[in-house]
Amino acid sequence: MDVSRRTFLKLSGLAAAGSVLGGFVPGAAAKDATLGIAGVEGKAMLNDSSKCIGCLSCAIACKKANDLPDTYDYTPTTGGTTWTTVKFQPHLDQAVKNNVKTQCMHCNQASCVAVCPTGAAYKRSDGIVLIDQDTCVGCKYCVIACPFKVPGLSKETGTVRKCTYCEQRLREGKIPACAEACPVQAIEYGDYNELLQKADARVAYLKERGYQNAAVYGQKELNGLKVIYVLPDMTAKGGLPGNPKLATGNSLTKWAAGLITAGILVTAPLRTVFNDIDTPAVNSREKSGVTKNG
Repeated sequence: MDVSRRTFLKLSGLAAAGSVLGGFVPGAAAKDATLGIAGVEGKAMLNDSSKCIGCLSCAIACKKANDLPDTYDYTPTTGGTTWTTVKFQPHLDQAVKNNVKTQCMHCNQASCVAVCPTGAAYKRSDGIVLIDQDTCVGCKYCVIACPFKVPGLSKETGTVRKCTYCEQRLREGKIPACAEACPVQAIEYGDYNELLQKADARVAYLKERGYQNAAVYGQKELNGLKVIYVLPDMTAKGGLPGNPKLATGNSLTKWAAGLITAGILVTAPLRTVFNDIDTPAVNSREKSGVTKNG
């Protein structure tokens, strides 16, 4: 039978995960995290929720830049085919918005990396967290572990996908598509320390105008996020967890992950595992439901 490259890689990934049972997962399963884009390590993105007008230009630009389907469809949650969205939050004072743009935070302590049994999820030296589409087996451990509920399984690819920080645009000397598209500069990309100063100044401005719960989010969470926020009301964080936790990624967890993955491989119907293998055409009598005795 002819096995496609995608199926071969999925099975290879499952085998790698299952090998944890023997305690000898190949070191090559983890990607070379030392690789990154020069000049990006000290960069970050600032989302100012108090400025966001909810136009969704960022979400549309993200889909266009990454060739994602349903360009103009809105969903309040991210997933395999929606990498950036905006959660609209009501606020008593309509002069200050509290719309929260959501995408992968590219955490310094990334739960997706900690729990991935095949090493598909990894963090580079520049802080960008990626999921290798050739290694991902679609087990969804990262989906469950992410405290921000960002990654999602793509039915089209059978892999987990999420925001890549527009790393392909960064290589071309451009900025992330969402930041470029924002018409009111609610999204900014630049030097982390400079953006943090801007965020602190904006919070001070909001507090002077009566928003005592205004705060910066992302500076301390999970030892720092590559995406930071200005929130006019920290008590209504727009779906952002107040104290996100790093999922356990110790050897025991990975052993259990390998056990479950190996079990899936053994018990799943072969037609599910080999769903993209070219099989001979079914006999026309069988296709019509007619048996030899019929």
